[in-house]
Amino acid sequence: MTRVNVDLLLGRRVLSRDGRRLGHVEAIHVIRDADAWVISEFHMGSDALLERLAVGLLPRLLREAMRHRRRSRSHRIAWHQIDIADPRHPRLLCDETELDRFS
Repeated sequence: MTRVNVDLLLGRRVLSRDGRRLGHVEAIHVIRDADAWVISEFHMGSDALLERLAVGLLPRLLREAMRHRRRSRSHRIAWHQIDIADPRHPRLLCDETELDRFS
């Protein structure tokens, strides 16, 4: 099992397979697996940032207002869809179209 310092990943720009900028890692979800914590998914984009910083009702209202203003580019990235061998330069291993939208 590979060990990664998640502090190095938060806020990092995520690149597509062809080098395009897609957004930043705003949240990392982990699950407990026996005696270790394992990354289950990464959240990327403005909705994910609001989720990370949010407390209470106001963030939900802000998220809804943002959705009405523009199409969200926020995504959930499964652990197997991203290369974090170099945590300072995460890169997708799949096409952007294969990612789940964050809502």
